[in-house]
Amino acid sequence: MNEIKAKLLEMQQAIIDEIEDDHNKSVSAITHDIGDSIDYASEERDREFYQLLGERDRIKLQMIKEALERFDDESYGVCEDCDAEISKARLLALPFTKLCIDCKSEEERTKGNDLSFDLGNPKFSNMDGDDI
Repeated sequence: MNEIKAKLLEMQQAIIDEIEDDHNKSVSAITHDIGDSIDYASEERDREFYQLLGERDRIKLQMIKEALERFDDESYGVCEDCDAEISKARLLALPFTKLCIDCKSEEERTKGNDLSFDLGNPKFSNMDGDDI
């Protein structure tokens, strides 16, 4: 389990470094030169892209933080749904997972395989309930 905790800490630092880099790119994308509307639109698109990446990274960072907290309270590696031990192979592949493979499969079967939600990118719906 020490190798998994080390992997989580490494992932955490890599995300922190990436967030800082994305922030710096976003800030540097702001220019004070007078440009045409295409330049402005391109800069705005780049800023939005870096902010979106930053938000996904912050969500992943929170998931890693929660996994490290589970190490501290000795609940790491235990499925939150069924209390079974999560396989080491699964933990190595996805060290911040909270569910064993059986519970995750059941969740995907009942809720649909929406991986974007797992990564912190929920679908949005319009007033009629249709996904947009």
